[in-house]
Amino acid sequence: MKKIKEEIGRNHHTIDTDPIPFDFDSNIAVSTTASSDGMWTVKITVKSDPGLTEPARKFADEATADLYAKNKVMAIKTRIKNKEDLREYISIILNKIL
Repeated sequence: MKKIKEEIGRNHHTIDTDPIPFDFDSNIAVSTTASSDGMWTVKITVKSDPGLTEPARKFADEATADLYAKNKVMAIKTRIKNKEDLREYISIILNKIL
């Protein structure tokens, strides 16, 4: 039996093979800071739509703060995407009517 000398799933051309972090978005800024009382504060700012900006919230530990930030960022990205899709759909319908 012939031995295969290649590995499936490995890409030697990619410089950075780390996963993309959830807050890697120039439109959404996530600030997670620790305070002197042992609490963690998370503030999420959306540049393109300030109505989606989340006020600062305090959490007892870092893991809870990170989970909150991750869930909120994903929800914000979904809302932004849905708005874009709705605008595109309305534009297509209006172009067909007019």
